[in-house]
Amino acid sequence: MKPQGELEPEPMQARTTIKVLYITGSGRSGSTILDRILGQLDGFFSVGELVNIWERGLVAGRRCGCGLPVPQCPLWTAVLTRAFGAPGGVDASRMVALGQRRVETGALPQLLVARGRMIPPDGDEYRATLARLYRAVHDHTGCRVIVDSSKSPPYAELLATLPDAEVSAVHLVRDPRATAYSWLRQKQLPDFGDDRLMVRLPPLVSTRRWILWQTGSELLWRRRPDRYLRLRYEDFLDDPRSAVRRIAALVNESPPQLPFTSDHIVRLETTHSVSGNPNRFKSGEVELAPDNEWMGAMRGVDWASVTAATWPWLLRYGYPLRRRGGT
Repeated sequence: MKPQGELEPEPMQARTTIKVLYITGSGRSGSTILDRILGQLDGFFSVGELVNIWERGLVAGRRCGCGLPVPQCPLWTAVLTRAFGAPGGVDASRMVALGQRRVETGALPQLLVARGRMIPPDGDEYRATLARLYRAVHDHTGCRVIVDSSKSPPYAELLATLPDAEVSAVHLVRDPRATAYSWLRQKQLPDFGDDRLMVRLPPLVSTRRWILWQTGSELLWRRRPDRYLRLRYEDFLDDPRSAVRRIAALVNESPPQLPFTSDHIVRLETTHSVSGNPNRFKSGEVELAPDNEWMGAMRGVDWASVTAATWPWLLRYGYPLRRRGGT
């Protein structure tokens, strides 16, 4: 298996289709580990949350999954040079400003009403910049599939309008009480190499986003059944091999090898993810095991408020309404 960035480049020929395997859903749902596993497959290239390359990668200079700051990473330097003539050939701060109106949570209600009519014509600067970026990733790495775990439903809808792009969505769902508890935990943010911590959110704030992004993911993508797969994180952990094969089939790929050394142990090589959960920096053998601390440790008032806010979705996705003890 070749490490990220060492795929054989394609010869310069006619423009080929850019397959994007997009992980949509909400934060703290296991998207980073799923992204990394998929990035180990032959012909797949993991970019992490590529929506954040402008602000977190280029403006803030956070670390790439390889350990170097994104502006110093040879892979991203080459990709940006190919796309824009030089690593600094695009105004990253301007892209941050343009993207905020298009891909944040606040854009979702209007997008659902407009059903795509909010997408500007081909002359749109932000969209044109993304088209060049994804084309450069595809052509430089020689990959067949770009794995993007940006999660934002509006961003997925925008990517689906890019020239030559063929976007398929994996809607990754996790119990909202588990994600709310995760947002409350104090976690290190190793992106800068110092003692900074990750952002924490109150339960009802993270739950509001969970509701919006699950609803948006379904409404925007379930109308494309051949390009949409809904997967519970808990089911992925129960049988990761089968889940990975189902996801690969969504983009018409049948990998000859999977990166598992046993049923629940996966071997991960370094990837060039520009953003994501801190587990993107881990390599070697990783055990895929459920984190059930939240079941016993979550405060009763938080459990009750999140359950009350999300009970229709809990029933829809097959989660219990009653509290059970953690293991």
